[in-house]
Amino acid sequence: MSKTISTTGVHPDAVLVKRIATATIGVALLVLGIKYYAYHVTGSVALYSDALESIVNVVAGIIAFWAVSVSFTPADSDHPFGHTKAEYFSAVVEGALIIVAALLILREAWNAFESPRTLEAPMVGIAINGVATVINLAWAQFLIRAGRARRSPALAADGRHIMADVVTSIGV
Repeated sequence: MSKTISTTGVHPDAVLVKRIATATIGVALLVLGIKYYAYHVTGSVALYSDALESIVNVVAGIIAFWAVSVSFTPADSDHPFGHTKAEYFSAVVEGALIIVAALLILREAWNAFESPRTLEAPMVGIAINGVATVINLAWAQFLIRAGRARRSPALAADGRHIMADVVTSIGV
């Protein structure tokens, strides 16, 4: 489905979708900070790998913001049907980032398996990481709903990506 363009040539949801994409970057930075703190408290390689994956979420949020910004650019002579495909490009990049994050986590898990170490305050780290996971779960659900409602593949893909982070965080 194509996006409905208003008489001014700008999608009526453009400002809202851009704000959501901007907020996604902020939420990703908050969650990254919380997860890194959980790693710092415990020294857990699993929590470190979870924090690494959150860096990917920040990058994905920036890409999603770029994609929605481009997608709402009005049609021009080079793009007579508009720039909406930029959001699909973002969705593909997000899928690739999920694969990269999974490989990074597998690498860290293997390293921890080969060189185990004693954890400091594991329950505190789990609790701290749990807070980050709940934030991610709520934000992922919001993004998926907003992406569907606003017909934004970039927001929906970002929500699915963050939901994958929720699953890996539970596994940690």
